[in-house]
Amino acid sequence: MAEKEITEKEKLGGRVKASFETRKFKGGAYATLLSAIAVALVIVVNLLVTKLDIQFDLTDDGKYSLDGETIRLLKEIDEDITVYYLVQSGNEITYFDRLFTKYDDYNSHIKIEYKDPVLHPRFASQYVEDNVTEQSFLVVNEETGKAKYVPYSEAVVQEINYNTFQMQATGISLETGLNAAIQYVTNDDLPVLYNVQGHGESSMSSKLSDYLTKNNISVNDIRLVTQEAVPEDCDILFINQPQSDYMPEEITMIKQYLAAGGDAIWILDFVTPELPNFMELLAYYGMDVQEGLVLEGDSRHYMFQAPYVVLPTVYNTEITNSVRGKKYVVMQSSTGILLREDKRDSLSIEKLLETSETSYIKPMQAETLEKEDDDLQGRFCVGLKITEQAGEEEMRIAVYSAKFFLDDTLVANSSYGNGDILLNTINIFTEQENAVAVAAKSLAEPQLTIASAEANRIAVTVAVIMPLCIIGIGIYVVVRRRKK
Repeated sequence: MAEKEITEKEKLGGRVKASFETRKFKGGAYATLLSAIAVALVIVVNLLVTKLDIQFDLTDDGKYSLDGETIRLLKEIDEDITVYYLVQSGNEITYFDRLFTKYDDYNSHIKIEYKDPVLHPRFASQYVEDNVTEQSFLVVNEETGKAKYVPYSEAVVQEINYNTFQMQATGISLETGLNAAIQYVTNDDLPVLYNVQGHGESSMSSKLSDYLTKNNISVNDIRLVTQEAVPEDCDILFINQPQSDYMPEEITMIKQYLAAGGDAIWILDFVTPELPNFMELLAYYGMDVQEGLVLEGDSRHYMFQAPYVVLPTVYNTEITNSVRGKKYVVMQSSTGILLREDKRDSLSIEKLLETSETSYIKPMQAETLEKEDDDLQGRFCVGLKITEQAGEEEMRIAVYSAKFFLDDTLVANSSYGNGDILLNTINIFTEQENAVAVAAKSLAEPQLTIASAEANRIAVTVAVIMPLCIIGIGIYVVVRRRKK
């Protein structure tokens, strides 16, 4: 009996032992071991990332990362700069803190420090006279003592919520503010722009004015009829869509300013051809402005199903290369420019923005937007740069021919490159070596902006092609099963 019990135990032990040797067990054990290793690796990596404070920015628009232009600026600084975050310990705003701490990653000349305004209430007063508040920043050039204060109001974009009638933050402009402050404390010669008035020119919106001011560009209004000449400190003569004509004396004054090596930016609209003296000025610099509105015939080159909201070809130039292929440049309600064949040889004209060969011009009184046989068709310049040697100096003019080129939405939204192009134009003309253009980042959910042709293709694919494919696959499977 005892021998029989031993035999049964041996058989049971053998079966247990054999179960550990089966392919199923070995496969399960192997999978378990791999799972354990994977879990251990995850734990180790998580501990390392936490210990080393490694973070990744997975936001579509890089809300927690420095822009490439900012990094370029920081790498070029050769003076000792300190950026102070004025905040009580523990009250740091997460976004501010993450971005601020990256400013010393690219150059040993730049340092960052936290300063508690409660513990050190008089700290900022030794550099600036501003009324300093918490959640603000101070940038100091330690070699020259030059400083600039960046208040909270300049670090965020605030707009009124018409549901609550209260101001709310809609964007973050900290990077723009800190960059401008660094440029301010490292530059001795900042640009001065004179905004010509007196001919119904479009007023400079508060957003555009703030945008320029934040980027260290001083803006002064001027009426040429009250001047003997354009002021000597004028770096940029800005003419924004005049609605009434200039007097011959004013045209002469502008020509004299440019002939002495002055720089200018002119924004045109479809009223321009009705101003003979101003048109004569444009013709003098090699341009023929066409009467009417530019419409795109190719849906790949316009937005929102509106052929007058043009997406022009952006050429690879010094002014446009920072936005080319990276941001949308929108020329809404444009006037077409053709280059004169009889322009003088001393003029050099560089195309910046141009419509496609299918674009055409419609008279303002036209009853349809569709192309008709007598409509002028072809490529039209909507952005160009003109240069001419003026003694030892060089005259430079940038012309943009869209009525809404500097619309608030296009300047403030980081998805569009219009504001960047304006700022690039000013900085290049005034030879600002460490100038950068970084737009505010929106706090709203990112929106996909695509050309009309692409939108149509997606709609056809989703609404027609995909359903037909699914139906076709279903029919094929049913027929095949029935044959079996």
